[in-house]
Amino acid sequence: MRAELTDVDRLREIWARRLQRNPLTERTAARRALTHDRVQEWGGGPELAELLLAAPAGAEPPLTGPYVATLAGRAAGLPPSPRTSGAPLTSEHTLALAEAAGITAHPVVRAAHAYAECVRLMNELDGSESEGEALHALPWALASRVLQRADHPPLLLDPRTPPPVFRKGEDPEEHFAALVAHFARLVIEALRREIGWSPGNLPMTGGRVPPLAVATRRRVMEHVRSRSAPVELLLRALDPAARAAVSSEDGEKDTDRDAVPPPRRPLTHGAAQWWTRMELVTEGAILNLYVIVQEVGDPPSGVLAVTADTHLTMPDGTRRAWETSGGDSVTVLPSDSADDRWPRIRELVDEAISRAVDELTRV
Repeated sequence: MRAELTDVDRLREIWARRLQRNPLTERTAARRALTHDRVQEWGGGPELAELLLAAPAGAEPPLTGPYVATLAGRAAGLPPSPRTSGAPLTSEHTLALAEAAGITAHPVVRAAHAYAECVRLMNELDGSESEGEALHALPWALASRVLQRADHPPLLLDPRTPPPVFRKGEDPEEHFAALVAHFARLVIEALRREIGWSPGNLPMTGGRVPPLAVATRRRVMEHVRSRSAPVELLLRALDPAARAAVSSEDGEKDTDRDAVPPPRRPLTHGAAQWWTRMELVTEGAILNLYVIVQEVGDPPSGVLAVTADTHLTMPDGTRRAWETSGGDSVTVLPSDSADDRWPRIRELVDEAISRAVDELTRV
């Protein structure tokens, strides 16, 4: 947990410096656009996006019981309505939530505490025995407002990686530590998205590739290559004609269109990106796994994002089989060494390869 919070603070320093370059109105519009886009990605509507957004600094009223009551009323009226409590929140409830949102702690810890208390209270009110966190809108909205009051981006849930669920017999402190770490990863993704935002009206100019990017993409390519032979051997047990091939491409070049992954919105319009592809071919199906390293920011901030996508091609067409969620992707900071993030990057690549093989064997 401490490591994740330290990463939040380090990335936020970069985020704060870059935000100072743009006027408040532009930053506010960018945040609103990013939030609406993200909510739309997982099927939410504009009302939910607005619920997650706080007013600009200085315009947000104090976080009191009545404030929480207003927030709860808006959450209950969302179309289509997420699960709401079986009984309305009383003034005692909303005051307790306001107090939970005001504890003295790191902003991410404070947001996680407010979220956990809100989930616990709502589960008590509707008689639920399980956490079911992602089904409630109010806890997410409250946590998001807590973060923005501390000058952090909104907290955006990711249905692909829901928060840890408290299990009977689990140590409450261990569960809360896992929740804080989960929130920290979401905040890191939100910071990275805002660092990467650009109007998109001008292409970025190419420049020298930073040594950290060179080292990261080289290690990714070497690791993917090292896994190709075992994967091919495994697939040949099912299909003797199966094969695995690895290639690496520069995202700024246009030399081999077959190696270019289907479009995925980059974090920064026009930013440099590099990918390594593992192509798995069996009878009747081709699966392409892409591990993508991309620069973040315009001009580049020194931050790198490492993500993975898999695309399955069959006689009836091509579809995206799997992609890393924001919380599971890896953020590389400019102050990192080549070794600092490698364990997480290797874990991401191995997970992507495992999912790719599983997908291919099932079809």
